[in-house]
Amino acid sequence: MLLYVTRRLLQTVPLLLVISALIFTLLHLMPGDLLFRMLEGIPNLRPQDLDRLRRIYGFDDPVYVQYAKWLWQLIQLNPGYSREYGQPVFDIILPALKNTLILTIAAVVLGKIIAIALGIFSAVRQYSIGDYVLTATTFIAYSVPAFWLGLMLIILFSVKLGWLPTSGIVNGELEPGSWAATVDWLKHLILPVAVLAISEIIQVQRFMRSSLLEVLRQDYLTTARAKGLSERVVIGRHALKNALIPVVTIIAVTMPRVVGGSTVVETVFAYPGMGRLLYTSIMGNDYVVAMTVVMIIAVTVVFFNLLADVIYGWLDPRIRYQS
Repeated sequence: MLLYVTRRLLQTVPLLLVISALIFTLLHLMPGDLLFRMLEGIPNLRPQDLDRLRRIYGFDDPVYVQYAKWLWQLIQLNPGYSREYGQPVFDIILPALKNTLILTIAAVVLGKIIAIALGIFSAVRQYSIGDYVLTATTFIAYSVPAFWLGLMLIILFSVKLGWLPTSGIVNGELEPGSWAATVDWLKHLILPVAVLAISEIIQVQRFMRSSLLEVLRQDYLTTARAKGLSERVVIGRHALKNALIPVVTIIAVTMPRVVGGSTVVETVFAYPGMGRLLYTSIMGNDYVVAMTVVMIIAVTVVFFNLLADVIYGWLDPRIRYQS
């Protein structure tokens, strides 16, 4: 297992190099001059100022030299300074990453637990009224955009009822670390967590249902029932583990949102996370920050795909990792 994981980690190095090159190339293929876009809104810039800034930022170098410099800085965890904030990029990304981890891990854990439970319920009670209601609700909810759902929740719980705050992460007037500040912080999390959790439930519940239904038809479960095992033991000990194998793939694909966050949800709720940071950095021509955020998301995608392969071996003993 250790040799397999090591080999897979080494294989990700050229993949990440290709991804970084694509990100950098797409940035430079955007219409217009990159330096002009970065300096947009700054008045009274003279031609000599532009030439001096071009040399400082290295835009007078060939593209491959610029890429090599940026990649080396990224490897050293020093990708440069933010144009928008005038601070080191990681000084801006780390607080946003912390906020996104809190938000999306809560949403993912809550959503996955509820989705798996609902999927088991639908499969065990196939063609019941509850199964029909869950299936119809899932299909309807799948067509609802996250931004619309977020706005509706804001109107209902914040504007109409006044129970929850509309945006942000905490009331700045409260003393940091106090009980009131902690409660206020939790209130700010409820609506964005709810929107993201609903999205997770929609993604996983249908796959869990279909996967478990397929497993329940297997011969070995018929044998287990014939031996007198209760239905709860048959499902919990024998069927559930195998049914989770295809669901792990879905979870691995959706988990990169733990780092990337939901740009739409974080923008709607003005939540200071990675998704909103990516949006504001692109809109503000802060490309150093944007490229770094996208690279972090790419690393997360690769990591969770590797994690999914490892979990396969735990769920299904028939899977063996060859060295």
